[in-house]
Amino acid sequence: MSAFEATNDAVVEVEGNTVPVEQGERRIIPLNRLFLSAQNVRKVRNPETIPELAAMIEAQGLLYPLCVVVEKRKGAKGEHFGVVAGGRRLAALQWLVEMGRMAKEVPIECLVFDVDRAVAVSLTENAAQEAMHPADQLEAFKLMVEEGRAVGQIAAAFGVSALTVERRLKLANLAPMFIALFREGKIEQAQMQALALTEDHAQQVRVWESLSHWERSAHNIRSRLTEQEVRADQPLALFVGLDAYRAAGGSVRTDIFANEGEGFLHDVDLLNRLAAEKLQAKADAVRALGWKWVEAREAGFPYAERSRFALLTCASVQPSAKEAEAIEALEADLARIVRRMDELEELNSYDADTDEDREWTPEQQAEYEALEEQHGTLDDQLDAMRDSLREWSPDQKAMAGVVLYIGEGGTLASVEGLVRAEDRKEANRNVGGGGATPSYESAPKERAEFSAALCQSLTAHRTAAVAAAFTLSPKVALAALLHTLLSHEREPWQSSPLGARFDNNAHKIASAAKDFDSSPAARMLEQAEGWGDHLPGDSAALFDRLQAMEVNGLLELLARVVARAYSVQGPDPVRSIQRGFDPARGIETALGIDMADWWSPTPESFLNHVSKAKMIEAVTQACGAEAARPIEAMKKADAVAAAAALLEGKRWLPSTLQSYVAPAVNDDDVVAVEEEGAED
Repeated sequence: MSAFEATNDAVVEVEGNTVPVEQGERRIIPLNRLFLSAQNVRKVRNPETIPELAAMIEAQGLLYPLCVVVEKRKGAKGEHFGVVAGGRRLAALQWLVEMGRMAKEVPIECLVFDVDRAVAVSLTENAAQEAMHPADQLEAFKLMVEEGRAVGQIAAAFGVSALTVERRLKLANLAPMFIALFREGKIEQAQMQALALTEDHAQQVRVWESLSHWERSAHNIRSRLTEQEVRADQPLALFVGLDAYRAAGGSVRTDIFANEGEGFLHDVDLLNRLAAEKLQAKADAVRALGWKWVEAREAGFPYAERSRFALLTCASVQPSAKEAEAIEALEADLARIVRRMDELEELNSYDADTDEDREWTPEQQAEYEALEEQHGTLDDQLDAMRDSLREWSPDQKAMAGVVLYIGEGGTLASVEGLVRAEDRKEANRNVGGGGATPSYESAPKERAEFSAALCQSLTAHRTAAVAAAFTLSPKVALAALLHTLLSHEREPWQSSPLGARFDNNAHKIASAAKDFDSSPAARMLEQAEGWGDHLPGDSAALFDRLQAMEVNGLLELLARVVARAYSVQGPDPVRSIQRGFDPARGIETALGIDMADWWSPTPESFLNHVSKAKMIEAVTQACGAEAARPIEAMKKADAVAAAAALLEGKRWLPSTLQSYVAPAVNDDDVVAVEEEGAED
């Protein structure tokens, strides 16, 4: 379809025929006499754009008359006019009336056409319109500022916020090459927003050209521009505080396209110094309470490092009747929530009885997420109440210490009552001299990061990956087998991921690992599954056949047997890290296991089974906070799809599938373990 313009009259092509459109009669008509004609050919309109258009009309007036025909309006007396071209403008005028910002009888300039020309007139105006390229609007805003118009005036004239104008001006001030690329459709607005973090045109061009075409995501551009800076929402920056940082002379690069409070801190050395000073002040205050030592650290305090310390049992003060009642109520609420969460988890897991992989409904997913948030809140309240009833004795403080560290959200976290290996040895020697025996407790167990069902699935995938790798590495399989047998002979109490009885774990993997059939491990294990087809079922005949096989054949067979026996599958997301050598870690290292080669976070394997908060956390870790931010406002199904697309190819792994962390071991730890064994 095409449209043509003429000097006095207009013509329009309708079904292959050129139809003239006569010039309309210019008349002033009261607004309440106008209505949208059924002959207006534009049927689809976006109501969200009407307030902005209304604001422009209110500020600048109606720049173009409405095209109308005389029409009867059902139930209305007097002459009325149907608007056949200018329906959005009519809707904007009527919106101003509804808002009380315009009288309903306000005179409106119109062009009146014969009713038999209604469709042609409507088609002429709508077909001839061409949307303005966003780059033209950017440069128009920039030109208006250069002519002396204030940002507020521009905002009022176009019915947008001052922030919107400032953002468009920010893009308009990019290096000219990017405006040209924008016109050509060779750069996206998100990429331009990232480049606008700096006003230095040379730096914009340098960063753009330093990235290959496929690397030029907004996230990568922003990361390259701020690689020597710290995000304002990072724990270190939150701990120091922007006010304190600015007061000390630090500068912040604000991102006008981000949410309020977000930005990048330039002076990392200053930030680190302020954090160290604040931590030291906190440490001095804690040390004054009588602890033997206090360690302050900017980084976290992971489980692997905590395991190097013994943890004293803190004496509890008897709660008052009111406190006891509050604790009991919180415990009851938490127990009720956990029961319901367990019930919901059962509805989102594999059912062995029916061979069905069940999934939550949207309502069940929403309920679980709400319960998860409620559990966290109540759990924090209970911990705070119990902490207020804990009291360390002077003797305990004299032998133990405290680790202070910056936790999530920039809060100051601490672990009290930690005993170093050398101090524990000293305490044990004092026991022999008549001293009191210190009371130790295990590290407090935190709430599992993932549900038991999902942990079973993830660890099953991990087991399958190692099993598949075993089939290609007979030498490692033989070493693992001999290590298990010899270790069991020498130290029967030591655990191993290899079952000495060589149970077949294949069916356990397939039933627990979500989306297992499409995994690389499943395909490799299926190829190796025919290893026993050529072996006789009779035990005596089997022995004879094995004796007759070459060593290489025996090794290949052994690798498949070991593969079927291996298992680290379980419901616990945090694998217990043993002191000294960890067989599972050793086996994975020998096989060169990287779970990113064997597993990826698809909707079926992971995303459908976690909360939206966990999805956002995963995308943030893999792609950055900017990429994850839109997911917050999405419904669950849309969030899953968006997260899956963002995580594809990023090789992101949940903590349960990440490489095992080797605990730090020193001579004192070994001595302490040996002495504890001697005491037993």
